[in-house]
Amino acid sequence: MKFRNTTLALILCLLLAWSVVQAQSPLTVSVDRNALGSDETLLLTVEVTANSGNAPQPTLPVFDHFNVVGQSSSSQISMINGAVTAKGIYQYRLQPTGVGSFTIPPISVTMDGQTYNSDPITVEVTQGAAPTPPPAAPDNAANAPTQLSGQDFFVEGVVDNPRPYLGQQISYTFRFYQAVEAYGLQYNAPKFTGFWNQQQPEQSQKMIQAAGRTYRLTELKTVLFPTVVGATTIDPAHLQSPNGSFDTQPVTVDVQPLPANPPADFSGAVGEFTITATLKNAASKVNDPLTLLVTLNGYGNINNLTDPTWPQLPNWRIFQSKATINATAEGGRLGGSRIYELLMVPGKAGDYTLPPITYRYFDPQTGEYRTAQTEPLPLVIAPGDEQAPMPVVVGGDKETVTQFGNDIRYLKVLSLTSAPAPLTERPMYWLAWLLPLFWYWLAWLLPLFWLGGNFAWQRRQLYLSQNSGLVRSSQARKVARKALAAVREKPQTLYETTEQILQSYLADKFNQPVVGLTHKALAQLLTEHGAEAELAKQVQDYLMECHMGRYALGGKISADAEQWVAKMEQVIDNLEGQLK
Repeated sequence: MKFRNTTLALILCLLLAWSVVQAQSPLTVSVDRNALGSDETLLLTVEVTANSGNAPQPTLPVFDHFNVVGQSSSSQISMINGAVTAKGIYQYRLQPTGVGSFTIPPISVTMDGQTYNSDPITVEVTQGAAPTPPPAAPDNAANAPTQLSGQDFFVEGVVDNPRPYLGQQISYTFRFYQAVEAYGLQYNAPKFTGFWNQQQPEQSQKMIQAAGRTYRLTELKTVLFPTVVGATTIDPAHLQSPNGSFDTQPVTVDVQPLPANPPADFSGAVGEFTITATLKNAASKVNDPLTLLVTLNGYGNINNLTDPTWPQLPNWRIFQSKATINATAEGGRLGGSRIYELLMVPGKAGDYTLPPITYRYFDPQTGEYRTAQTEPLPLVIAPGDEQAPMPVVVGGDKETVTQFGNDIRYLKVLSLTSAPAPLTERPMYWLAWLLPLFWYWLAWLLPLFWLGGNFAWQRRQLYLSQNSGLVRSSQARKVARKALAAVREKPQTLYETTEQILQSYLADKFNQPVVGLTHKALAQLLTEHGAEAELAKQVQDYLMECHMGRYALGGKISADAEQWVAKMEQVIDNLEGQLK
Protein backbone atom coordinates (compact mmCIF):
# COMPACT_ATOMS: atom_id res chain seq x y z
CA MET A 1 0.00 0.00 0.00
CA LYS A 2 2.85 2.34 0.83
CA PHE A 3 4.47 1.55 -2.55
CA ARG A 4 1.23 2.38 -4.37
CA ASN A 5 0.88 5.72 -2.58
CA THR A 6 4.48 6.62 -3.40
CA THR A 7 4.00 5.68 -7.05
CA LEU A 8 0.77 7.70 -7.26
CA ALA A 9 2.45 10.75 -5.72
CA LEU A 10 5.35 10.47 -8.17
CA ILE A 11 2.94 10.27 -11.15
CA LEU A 12 1.02 13.32 -9.91
CA CYS A 13 4.26 15.31 -9.53
CA LEU A 14 5.34 14.38 -13.07
CA LEU A 15 1.94 15.36 -14.48
CA LEU A 16 2.05 18.67 -12.61
CA ALA A 17 5.59 19.43 -13.86
CA TRP A 18 4.55 18.52 -17.43
CA SER A 19 1.50 20.84 -17.24
CA VAL A 20 3.62 23.73 -15.96
CA VAL A 21 6.10 23.31 -18.82
CA GLN A 22 3.28 23.16 -21.35
CA ALA A 23 1.61 26.27 -19.86
CA GLN A 24 4.84 28.18 -20.26
CA SER A 25 5.59 26.96 -23.78
CA PRO A 26 6.61 29.80 -26.13
CA LEU A 27 5.37 27.84 -29.17
CA THR A 28 1.86 28.16 -30.65
CA VAL A 29 0.79 26.26 -33.79
CA SER A 30 -2.58 26.57 -35.58
CA VAL A 31 -4.26 26.01 -38.96
CA ASP A 32 -6.96 28.09 -40.60
CA ARG A 33 -9.19 25.01 -41.05
CA ASN A 34 -9.28 21.31 -40.26
CA ALA A 35 -11.19 20.25 -43.38
CA LEU A 36 -10.48 21.24 -46.98
CA GLY A 37 -10.69 20.01 -50.55
CA SER A 38 -7.79 18.57 -52.51
CA ASP A 39 -7.88 21.65 -54.78
CA GLU A 40 -7.44 24.05 -51.86
CA THR A 41 -4.53 25.04 -49.66
CA LEU A 42 -4.06 25.07 -45.90
CA LEU A 43 -2.51 27.97 -43.95
CA LEU A 44 -0.25 26.79 -41.12
CA THR A 45 0.75 29.51 -38.61
CA VAL A 46 3.61 29.09 -36.11
CA GLU A 47 4.18 31.74 -33.41
CA VAL A 48 7.35 31.79 -31.29
CA THR A 49 7.59 34.18 -28.31
CA ALA A 50 10.90 35.13 -26.65
CA ASN A 51 11.35 37.24 -23.53
CA SER A 52 14.56 38.79 -24.87
CA GLY A 53 16.47 38.92 -28.12
CA ASN A 54 15.09 37.52 -31.36
CA ALA A 55 12.56 34.70 -31.51
CA PRO A 56 14.28 31.57 -32.92
CA GLN A 57 12.98 29.98 -36.10
CA PRO A 58 10.97 26.76 -35.63
CA THR A 59 12.08 23.39 -36.93
CA LEU A 60 9.58 21.92 -39.41
CA PRO A 61 8.97 18.16 -39.70
CA VAL A 62 8.68 16.24 -42.95
CA PHE A 63 5.19 16.77 -44.42
CA ASP A 64 4.40 13.39 -45.94
CA HIS A 65 1.03 14.41 -47.41
CA PHE A 66 1.56 18.12 -48.10
CA ASN A 67 3.75 20.30 -50.30
CA VAL A 68 4.91 23.70 -49.03
CA VAL A 69 3.86 26.05 -51.86
CA GLY A 70 4.44 29.37 -50.07
CA GLN A 71 5.75 30.85 -46.87
CA SER A 72 6.11 34.22 -45.16
CA SER A 73 7.40 35.54 -41.85
CA SER A 74 7.06 38.65 -39.71
CA SER A 75 8.23 39.80 -36.30
CA GLN A 76 6.87 41.95 -33.51
CA ILE A 77 8.82 43.59 -30.70
CA SER A 78 7.13 45.22 -27.69
CA MET A 79 8.63 46.89 -24.62
CA ILE A 80 6.56 47.03 -21.41
CA ASN A 81 8.09 48.25 -18.14
CA GLY A 82 11.54 47.96 -19.71
CA ALA A 83 11.01 44.26 -20.56
CA VAL A 84 11.38 43.40 -24.25
CA THR A 85 9.21 40.67 -25.76
CA ALA A 86 9.90 39.43 -29.30
CA LYS A 87 7.43 37.38 -31.32
CA GLY A 88 8.19 35.63 -34.60
CA ILE A 89 5.21 34.71 -36.82
CA TYR A 90 5.86 32.11 -39.53
CA GLN A 91 3.16 31.12 -42.02
CA TYR A 92 3.30 28.21 -44.46
CA ARG A 93 0.86 27.52 -47.32
CA LEU A 94 0.38 23.72 -47.64
CA GLN A 95 -1.05 21.92 -50.70
CA PRO A 96 -2.42 18.40 -49.99
CA THR A 97 -1.02 15.60 -52.19
CA GLY A 98 -3.89 13.18 -51.65
CA VAL A 99 -7.26 12.52 -50.07
CA GLY A 100 -7.85 11.22 -46.56
CA SER A 101 -7.22 11.95 -42.90
CA PHE A 102 -3.69 13.31 -42.51
CA THR A 103 -1.65 14.40 -39.49
CA ILE A 104 0.69 17.37 -39.37
CA PRO A 105 3.54 16.16 -37.10
CA PRO A 106 4.69 18.19 -34.06
CA ILE A 107 6.74 21.32 -34.79
CA SER A 108 9.63 22.10 -32.43
CA VAL A 109 11.67 25.10 -31.36
CA THR A 110 14.75 25.23 -29.14
CA MET A 111 15.13 28.15 -26.72
CA ASP A 112 17.53 28.63 -23.80
CA GLY A 113 18.73 25.04 -24.16
CA GLN A 114 15.22 23.58 -23.91
CA THR A 115 13.19 22.10 -26.77
CA TYR A 116 9.44 22.70 -27.01
CA ASN A 117 7.11 20.61 -29.20
CA SER A 118 3.60 21.34 -30.44
CA ASP A 119 0.74 18.86 -30.54
CA PRO A 120 0.02 17.03 -33.80
CA ILE A 121 -2.86 18.41 -35.89
CA THR A 122 -5.32 16.22 -37.82
CA VAL A 123 -6.69 17.50 -41.14
CA GLU A 124 -9.41 15.95 -43.32
CA VAL A 125 -8.87 16.30 -47.09
CA THR A 126 -11.74 15.49 -49.47
CA GLN A 127 -11.74 15.19 -53.24
CA GLY A 128 -12.20 18.39 -55.28
CA ALA A 129 -13.52 21.60 -53.75
CA ALA A 130 -14.14 22.42 -50.12
CA PRO A 131 -16.52 20.15 -48.18
CA THR A 132 -18.91 23.08 -47.73
CA PRO A 133 -19.86 25.42 -50.55
CA PRO A 134 -18.69 29.05 -50.32
CA PRO A 135 -21.39 31.19 -48.72
CA ALA A 136 -23.14 33.69 -50.88
CA ALA A 137 -22.73 37.21 -49.57
CA PRO A 138 -24.99 39.72 -51.30
CA ASP A 139 -23.68 42.53 -49.10
CA ASN A 140 -20.10 41.76 -50.10
CA ALA A 141 -21.13 41.47 -53.73
CA ALA A 142 -22.84 44.84 -53.55
CA ASN A 143 -19.78 46.43 -51.87
CA ALA A 144 -17.22 44.81 -54.16
CA PRO A 145 -15.26 47.29 -56.32
CA THR A 146 -16.50 47.78 -59.89
CA GLN A 147 -12.97 47.24 -61.25
CA LEU A 148 -13.17 43.62 -60.07
CA SER A 149 -15.14 42.49 -63.14
CA GLY A 150 -13.10 40.27 -65.47
CA GLN A 151 -9.96 40.21 -63.26
CA ASP A 152 -8.36 37.18 -61.63
CA PHE A 153 -6.61 39.34 -59.02
CA PHE A 154 -7.42 42.73 -57.53
CA VAL A 155 -6.25 44.76 -54.48
CA GLU A 156 -7.68 47.77 -52.70
CA GLY A 157 -7.06 49.78 -49.53
CA VAL A 158 -9.88 51.42 -47.53
CA VAL A 159 -10.38 53.13 -44.16
CA ASP A 160 -13.46 52.76 -42.00
CA ASN A 161 -13.62 56.51 -41.19
CA PRO A 162 -12.29 59.08 -43.69
CA ARG A 163 -12.96 62.07 -41.34
CA PRO A 164 -11.59 61.13 -37.89
CA TYR A 165 -10.65 63.44 -35.06
CA LEU A 166 -7.00 64.02 -34.22
CA GLY A 167 -5.86 60.94 -32.25
CA GLN A 168 -9.05 58.98 -32.97
CA GLN A 169 -8.64 55.30 -33.74
CA ILE A 170 -9.43 54.21 -37.31
CA SER A 171 -8.75 51.02 -39.27
CA TYR A 172 -6.99 50.66 -42.63
CA THR A 173 -7.93 47.44 -44.45
CA PHE A 174 -5.93 45.91 -47.31
CA ARG A 175 -8.10 43.59 -49.43
CA PHE A 176 -6.85 40.99 -51.89
CA TYR A 177 -9.37 39.37 -54.24
CA GLN A 178 -8.29 36.19 -56.04
CA ALA A 179 -10.39 34.07 -58.39
CA VAL A 180 -7.54 31.56 -58.89
CA GLU A 181 -4.87 30.25 -56.55
CA ALA A 182 -1.76 32.39 -56.01
CA TYR A 183 1.40 31.38 -54.12
CA GLY A 184 4.50 33.12 -52.82
CA LEU A 185 2.69 36.34 -51.91
CA GLN A 186 4.63 39.20 -50.29
CA TYR A 187 2.72 42.16 -48.80
CA ASN A 188 4.36 45.55 -48.29
CA ALA A 189 2.27 47.88 -46.15
CA PRO A 190 2.23 51.66 -46.73
CA LYS A 191 4.49 53.88 -44.62
CA PHE A 192 1.46 55.54 -42.96
CA THR A 193 3.17 58.93 -42.70
CA GLY A 194 1.20 61.15 -40.31
CA PHE A 195 -0.22 58.19 -38.36
CA TRP A 196 0.81 56.12 -35.38
CA ASN A 197 0.08 52.56 -36.52
CA GLN A 198 -0.02 48.97 -35.33
CA GLN A 199 -0.59 46.14 -37.79
CA GLN A 200 -2.58 43.15 -36.62
CA PRO A 201 -0.78 39.84 -37.21
CA GLU A 202 -4.06 38.04 -37.96
CA GLN A 203 -5.57 37.94 -41.43
CA SER A 204 -9.12 36.93 -42.35
CA GLN A 205 -10.27 34.97 -45.37
CA LYS A 206 -13.72 34.26 -46.78
CA MET A 207 -15.34 33.31 -50.05
CA ILE A 208 -17.62 35.82 -51.80
CA GLN A 209 -19.66 35.96 -54.99
CA ALA A 210 -18.94 39.08 -57.08
CA ALA A 211 -18.95 39.97 -60.77
CA GLY A 212 -20.31 36.53 -61.62
CA ARG A 213 -17.34 34.67 -60.08
CA THR A 214 -16.23 33.19 -56.77
CA TYR A 215 -13.40 35.08 -55.12
CA ARG A 216 -11.31 34.35 -52.06
CA LEU A 217 -11.12 37.63 -50.15
CA THR A 218 -8.10 38.10 -47.85
CA GLU A 219 -8.06 41.10 -45.49
CA LEU A 220 -5.21 42.59 -43.46
CA LYS A 221 -6.05 45.32 -40.95
CA THR A 222 -3.85 48.07 -39.52
CA VAL A 223 -4.88 50.24 -36.56
CA LEU A 224 -4.17 53.94 -37.20
CA PHE A 225 -4.13 57.04 -34.99
CA PRO A 226 -3.77 60.33 -36.93
CA THR A 227 -1.11 62.65 -35.50
CA VAL A 228 -1.55 65.73 -37.74
CA VAL A 229 -4.62 67.82 -38.60
CA GLY A 230 -5.78 68.25 -42.20
CA ALA A 231 -5.82 66.17 -45.36
CA THR A 232 -3.31 63.30 -45.06
CA THR A 233 -2.66 60.77 -47.82
CA ILE A 234 -1.89 57.10 -47.17
CA ASP A 235 0.52 55.81 -49.81
CA PRO A 236 -0.39 52.75 -51.93
CA ALA A 237 0.11 49.27 -50.49
CA HIS A 238 2.04 46.79 -52.63
CA LEU A 239 1.52 43.07 -53.18
CA GLN A 240 4.14 41.02 -55.03
CA SER A 241 3.42 37.54 -56.43
CA PRO A 242 4.66 35.30 -59.26
CA ASN A 243 1.50 36.30 -61.13
CA GLY A 244 2.56 39.96 -61.08
CA SER A 245 2.65 42.98 -58.77
CA PHE A 246 -0.39 44.93 -57.57
CA ASP A 247 -0.73 48.37 -55.96
CA THR A 248 -3.72 49.90 -54.19
CA GLN A 249 -4.93 53.40 -54.83
CA PRO A 250 -3.78 56.08 -52.33
CA VAL A 251 -6.31 56.90 -49.61
CA THR A 252 -6.91 60.45 -48.35
CA VAL A 253 -7.99 61.01 -44.73
CA ASP A 254 -9.30 64.44 -43.63
CA VAL A 255 -8.27 64.71 -39.94
CA GLN A 256 -10.45 67.04 -37.83
CA PRO A 257 -9.07 69.05 -34.89
CA LEU A 258 -10.40 68.45 -31.39
CA PRO A 259 -13.05 70.91 -30.12
CA ALA A 260 -11.78 74.19 -28.74
CA ASN A 261 -11.45 75.03 -25.02
CA PRO A 262 -10.44 71.60 -23.66
CA PRO A 263 -10.32 71.09 -19.85
CA ALA A 264 -7.18 72.36 -18.18
CA ASP A 265 -6.06 68.86 -17.18
CA PHE A 266 -6.72 67.27 -20.60
CA SER A 267 -3.48 65.66 -21.84
CA GLY A 268 -4.52 64.37 -25.27
CA ALA A 269 -6.18 60.99 -24.59
CA VAL A 270 -8.77 60.14 -27.26
CA GLY A 271 -11.06 57.10 -27.00
CA GLU A 272 -13.24 55.46 -24.36
CA PHE A 273 -11.71 54.86 -20.91
CA THR A 274 -12.51 53.89 -17.34
CA ILE A 275 -10.23 54.03 -14.27
CA THR A 276 -10.30 52.10 -10.99
CA ALA A 277 -8.15 52.11 -7.85
CA THR A 278 -7.70 49.61 -5.03
CA LEU A 279 -5.46 49.40 -1.97
CA LYS A 280 -3.67 46.19 -1.06
CA ASN A 281 -3.87 47.14 2.62
CA ALA A 282 -6.18 49.95 3.73
CA ALA A 283 -4.83 49.91 7.31
CA SER A 284 -1.15 50.55 7.93
CA LYS A 285 1.32 52.17 10.31
CA VAL A 286 3.46 55.27 10.09
CA ASN A 287 6.47 54.67 7.79
CA ASP A 288 5.11 51.26 6.72
CA PRO A 289 4.65 51.28 2.91
CA LEU A 290 1.36 50.32 1.32
CA THR A 291 0.55 49.75 -2.37
CA LEU A 292 -2.08 51.55 -4.46
CA LEU A 293 -3.13 49.72 -7.65
CA VAL A 294 -4.59 51.94 -10.39
CA THR A 295 -5.98 50.39 -13.60
CA LEU A 296 -6.81 52.43 -16.71
CA ASN A 297 -8.96 50.42 -19.17
CA GLY A 298 -10.49 51.24 -22.53
CA TYR A 299 -10.12 51.60 -26.28
CA GLY A 300 -7.61 54.00 -27.79
CA ASN A 301 -3.86 54.40 -28.19
CA ILE A 302 -3.24 52.43 -25.00
CA ASN A 303 0.54 52.27 -25.60
CA ASN A 304 1.04 56.05 -25.73
CA LEU A 305 -1.44 57.35 -23.15
CA THR A 306 -0.23 59.85 -20.57
CA ASP A 307 -0.29 58.86 -16.90
CA PRO A 308 -3.05 60.08 -14.57
CA THR A 309 -2.37 62.87 -12.08
CA TRP A 310 -1.59 61.27 -8.73
CA PRO A 311 -2.97 62.59 -5.42
CA GLN A 312 -0.86 64.79 -3.19
CA LEU A 313 -1.18 63.96 0.51
CA PRO A 314 0.58 65.97 3.24
CA ASN A 315 3.12 63.96 5.24
CA TRP A 316 3.17 61.19 2.61
CA ARG A 317 5.90 59.98 0.26
CA ILE A 318 4.76 58.43 -3.04
CA PHE A 319 7.00 56.34 -5.32
CA GLN A 320 5.54 55.67 -8.78
CA SER A 321 6.44 52.72 -11.02
CA LYS A 322 6.08 52.48 -14.78
CA ALA A 323 2.79 51.20 -16.13
CA THR A 324 2.33 47.56 -17.04
CA ILE A 325 0.67 47.67 -20.47
CA ASN A 326 -1.64 44.95 -21.73
CA ALA A 327 -2.62 45.88 -25.29
CA THR A 328 -4.87 43.87 -27.61
CA ALA A 329 -5.89 44.49 -31.22
CA GLU A 330 -8.95 42.67 -32.50
CA GLY A 331 -11.26 43.44 -35.38
CA GLY A 332 -9.37 46.58 -36.29
CA ARG A 333 -9.72 48.04 -32.77
CA LEU A 334 -6.91 48.57 -30.26
CA GLY A 335 -7.60 48.47 -26.54
CA GLY A 336 -6.36 47.07 -23.28
CA SER A 337 -5.22 48.33 -19.89
CA ARG A 338 -2.43 50.20 -18.12
CA ILE A 339 -1.77 49.05 -14.55
CA TYR A 340 0.15 51.27 -12.12
CA GLU A 341 1.57 50.34 -8.71
CA LEU A 342 2.26 53.27 -6.39
CA LEU A 343 4.31 52.71 -3.24
CA MET A 344 2.94 55.08 -0.58
CA VAL A 345 4.70 55.72 2.74
CA PRO A 346 2.62 57.55 5.41
CA GLY A 347 4.46 59.93 7.67
CA LYS A 348 1.74 60.75 10.18
CA ALA A 349 -0.97 58.76 11.96
CA GLY A 350 -4.65 59.45 11.44
CA ASP A 351 -7.72 58.71 9.33
CA TYR A 352 -7.33 59.68 5.67
CA THR A 353 -9.46 59.56 2.53
CA LEU A 354 -7.60 59.13 -0.73
CA PRO A 355 -9.33 61.57 -3.12
CA PRO A 356 -10.65 60.35 -6.49
CA ILE A 357 -8.06 60.02 -9.26
CA THR A 358 -9.45 61.67 -12.40
CA TYR A 359 -8.58 61.09 -16.04
CA ARG A 360 -9.71 63.47 -18.80
CA TYR A 361 -10.24 62.18 -22.32
CA PHE A 362 -12.04 63.08 -25.54
CA ASP A 363 -14.81 60.72 -26.65
CA PRO A 364 -14.98 60.82 -30.49
CA GLN A 365 -18.32 58.99 -30.49
CA THR A 366 -20.08 61.85 -28.68
CA GLY A 367 -17.68 64.64 -29.69
CA GLU A 368 -17.29 65.70 -26.04
CA TYR A 369 -14.60 65.83 -23.38
CA ARG A 370 -15.33 63.37 -20.59
CA THR A 371 -13.94 62.50 -17.15
CA ALA A 372 -13.28 59.06 -15.71
CA GLN A 373 -12.50 58.87 -12.00
CA THR A 374 -11.98 56.41 -9.18
CA GLU A 375 -13.93 56.09 -5.96
CA PRO A 376 -12.49 57.76 -2.81
CA LEU A 377 -10.61 55.26 -0.63
CA PRO A 378 -10.55 55.45 3.20
CA LEU A 379 -7.24 54.90 4.99
CA VAL A 380 -6.44 54.26 8.64
CA ILE A 381 -2.82 54.94 9.62
CA ALA A 382 -1.79 53.83 13.11
CA PRO A 383 1.23 55.19 15.01
CA GLY A 384 4.52 53.40 14.43
CA ASP A 385 5.87 50.72 16.74
CA GLU A 386 7.47 52.01 19.93
CA GLN A 387 10.82 50.73 21.05
CA ALA A 388 10.68 47.87 23.57
CA PRO A 389 11.77 48.84 27.10
CA MET A 390 15.37 48.07 27.99
CA PRO A 391 16.24 45.65 30.80
CA VAL A 392 16.41 47.35 34.22
CA VAL A 393 19.12 46.27 36.66
CA VAL A 394 19.40 47.46 40.27
CA GLY A 395 23.00 46.89 41.43
CA GLY A 396 24.82 46.70 44.73
CA ASP A 397 23.56 44.42 47.47
CA LYS A 398 19.97 45.05 46.39
CA GLU A 399 17.77 42.63 44.51
CA THR A 400 18.45 42.38 40.80
CA VAL A 401 15.38 43.04 38.59
CA THR A 402 15.57 41.96 34.95
CA GLN A 403 12.66 43.01 32.69
CA PHE A 404 11.76 40.88 29.67
CA GLY A 405 8.88 42.54 27.75
CA ASN A 406 6.08 42.73 30.30
CA ASP A 407 7.35 39.98 32.62
CA ILE A 408 9.45 40.90 35.71
CA ARG A 409 11.54 38.20 37.28
CA TYR A 410 13.29 38.72 40.64
CA LEU A 411 16.69 37.15 41.07
CA LYS A 412 17.49 37.07 44.78
CA VAL A 413 21.13 37.27 45.93
CA LEU A 414 21.60 35.13 49.02
CA SER A 415 24.37 35.65 51.60
CA LEU A 416 25.32 33.72 54.76
CA THR A 417 25.82 35.68 58.02
CA SER A 418 26.77 34.49 61.49
CA ALA A 419 24.13 36.59 63.29
CA PRO A 420 21.43 39.14 62.35
CA ALA A 421 22.35 42.84 62.63
CA PRO A 422 20.63 45.10 65.21
CA LEU A 423 17.28 46.52 64.12
CA THR A 424 18.56 50.15 64.03
CA GLU A 425 21.43 49.12 61.77
CA ARG A 426 19.20 47.49 59.20
CA PRO A 427 18.43 49.58 56.04
CA MET A 428 14.75 48.64 56.06
CA TYR A 429 14.36 50.26 59.52
CA TRP A 430 15.21 53.75 58.20
CA LEU A 431 13.41 53.10 54.88
CA ALA A 432 10.17 52.51 56.77
CA TRP A 433 10.53 56.05 58.29
CA LEU A 434 11.64 57.84 55.11
CA LEU A 435 9.17 56.25 52.64
CA PRO A 436 6.04 58.10 53.89
CA LEU A 437 7.91 61.44 53.69
CA PHE A 438 9.00 60.65 50.12
CA TRP A 439 5.46 59.91 48.96
CA TYR A 440 4.15 63.04 50.72
CA TRP A 441 6.48 65.43 48.94
CA LEU A 442 6.12 63.52 45.62
CA ALA A 443 2.37 64.10 45.74
CA TRP A 444 3.03 67.87 45.97
CA LEU A 445 5.65 67.88 43.19
CA LEU A 446 3.81 65.70 40.62
CA PRO A 447 1.53 68.52 39.34
CA LEU A 448 4.59 70.72 38.83
CA PHE A 449 6.32 67.94 36.88
CA TRP A 450 3.18 67.42 34.73
CA LEU A 451 2.91 71.15 33.94
CA GLY A 452 6.60 71.32 33.03
CA GLY A 453 6.40 68.24 30.82
CA ASN A 454 3.27 69.48 29.04
CA PHE A 455 4.89 72.86 28.39
CA ALA A 456 8.00 71.19 26.97
CA TRP A 457 5.87 68.90 24.74
CA GLN A 458 3.86 71.84 23.34
CA ARG A 459 7.06 73.79 22.66
CA ARG A 460 8.44 70.73 20.84
CA GLN A 461 5.32 70.38 18.66
CA LEU A 462 5.40 74.09 17.81
CA TYR A 463 9.07 73.82 16.86
CA LEU A 464 8.41 70.79 14.63
CA SER A 465 5.48 72.48 12.87
CA GLN A 466 7.62 75.54 12.14
CA ASN A 467 10.59 73.46 10.96
CA SER A 468 9.01 70.81 8.67
CA GLY A 469 12.18 70.69 6.61
CA LEU A 470 14.21 69.70 9.67
CA VAL A 471 11.67 66.97 10.47
CA ARG A 472 11.88 65.61 6.92
CA SER A 473 15.67 65.68 7.12
CA SER A 474 15.76 63.80 10.42
CA GLN A 475 13.31 61.15 9.14
CA ALA A 476 14.87 60.80 5.65
CA ARG A 477 17.06 57.83 6.48
CA LYS A 478 14.26 55.94 8.24
CA VAL A 479 11.79 56.50 5.38
CA ALA A 480 14.38 55.41 2.81
CA ARG A 481 15.11 52.18 4.66
CA LYS A 482 11.38 51.40 4.90
CA ALA A 483 11.04 51.87 1.14
CA LEU A 484 14.13 49.72 0.46
CA ALA A 485 12.59 46.87 2.47
CA ALA A 486 9.70 46.82 -0.04
CA VAL A 487 12.18 46.76 -2.96
CA ARG A 488 13.64 43.47 -1.68
CA GLU A 489 10.18 41.90 -1.92
CA LYS A 490 9.57 43.15 -5.48
CA PRO A 491 12.87 43.52 -7.40
CA GLN A 492 11.21 43.77 -10.88
CA THR A 493 11.49 47.59 -10.78
CA LEU A 494 14.85 47.56 -8.96
CA TYR A 495 16.63 50.33 -10.88
CA GLU A 496 13.69 52.71 -11.15
CA THR A 497 12.52 52.40 -7.53
CA THR A 498 15.99 52.69 -5.96
CA GLU A 499 16.70 55.75 -8.10
CA GLN A 500 13.50 57.39 -6.81
CA ILE A 501 14.32 56.42 -3.20
CA LEU A 502 17.80 58.00 -3.38
CA GLN A 503 16.43 61.14 -5.05
CA SER A 504 13.69 61.42 -2.40
CA TYR A 505 16.27 60.94 0.38
CA LEU A 506 18.42 63.77 -1.00
CA ALA A 507 15.36 65.98 -1.46
CA ASP A 508 14.41 65.42 2.20
CA LYS A 509 17.96 66.11 3.43
CA PHE A 510 18.35 69.29 1.36
CA ASN A 511 14.68 70.36 1.67
CA GLN A 512 14.63 70.92 -2.10
CA PRO A 513 14.05 68.71 -5.19
CA VAL A 514 17.09 67.20 -6.91
CA VAL A 515 15.34 65.65 -9.93
CA GLY A 516 16.55 67.35 -13.09
CA LEU A 517 19.80 68.69 -11.61
CA THR A 518 22.90 68.27 -13.74
CA HIS A 519 25.78 66.18 -12.41
CA LYS A 520 27.79 69.33 -11.75
CA ALA A 521 24.93 71.01 -9.87
CA LEU A 522 24.27 67.89 -7.79
CA ALA A 523 27.95 67.52 -6.93
CA GLN A 524 28.12 71.17 -5.87
CA LEU A 525 24.99 70.75 -3.72
CA LEU A 526 26.45 67.68 -2.01
CA THR A 527 29.79 69.33 -1.26
CA GLU A 528 28.04 72.48 0.04
CA HIS A 529 26.28 70.29 2.60
CA GLY A 530 29.46 68.60 3.77
CA ALA A 531 29.79 65.54 1.54
CA GLU A 532 33.31 64.64 0.48
CA ALA A 533 34.18 64.74 -3.21
CA GLU A 534 34.60 60.97 -3.40
CA LEU A 535 31.16 60.37 -1.85
CA ALA A 536 29.56 62.96 -4.16
CA LYS A 537 31.00 61.12 -7.17
CA GLN A 538 29.76 57.80 -5.76
CA VAL A 539 26.21 59.20 -5.55
CA GLN A 540 26.38 60.44 -9.16
CA ASP A 541 27.70 57.09 -10.36
CA TYR A 542 24.92 55.27 -8.52
CA LEU A 543 22.20 57.44 -10.07
CA MET A 544 23.77 56.96 -13.50
CA GLU A 545 23.80 53.16 -13.04
CA CYS A 546 20.12 53.29 -12.05
CA HIS A 547 19.25 55.37 -15.10
CA MET A 548 21.19 53.12 -17.48
CA GLY A 549 19.70 50.01 -15.89
CA ARG A 550 16.14 51.30 -16.43
CA TYR A 551 16.60 51.74 -20.17
CA ALA A 552 19.08 48.98 -20.92
CA LEU A 553 18.25 46.84 -23.94
CA GLY A 554 16.16 43.87 -22.88
CA GLY A 555 15.12 45.46 -19.61
CA LYS A 556 16.70 42.62 -17.58
CA ILE A 557 17.77 43.18 -13.99
CA SER A 558 21.51 42.54 -14.30
CA ALA A 559 22.34 43.34 -10.68
CA ASP A 560 21.63 41.11 -7.68
CA ALA A 561 18.73 42.80 -5.85
CA GLU A 562 20.07 42.11 -2.36
CA GLN A 563 23.56 43.40 -3.19
CA TRP A 564 22.13 46.42 -5.01
CA VAL A 565 19.91 47.40 -2.05
CA ALA A 566 22.78 46.82 0.40
CA LYS A 567 24.97 49.08 -1.73
CA MET A 568 22.36 51.82 -1.62
CA GLU A 569 21.95 51.46 2.16
CA GLN A 570 25.71 51.94 2.51
CA VAL A 571 25.58 55.08 0.34
CA ILE A 572 22.74 56.52 2.47
CA ASP A 573 24.60 55.66 5.70
CA ASN A 574 27.71 57.47 4.41
CA LEU A 575 25.63 60.50 3.43
CA GLU A 576 23.94 60.51 6.83
CA GLY A 577 27.34 60.71 8.49
CA GLN A 578 28.69 63.56 6.31
CA LEU A 579 25.75 65.80 5.33
CA LYS A 580 25.14 68.78 7.57
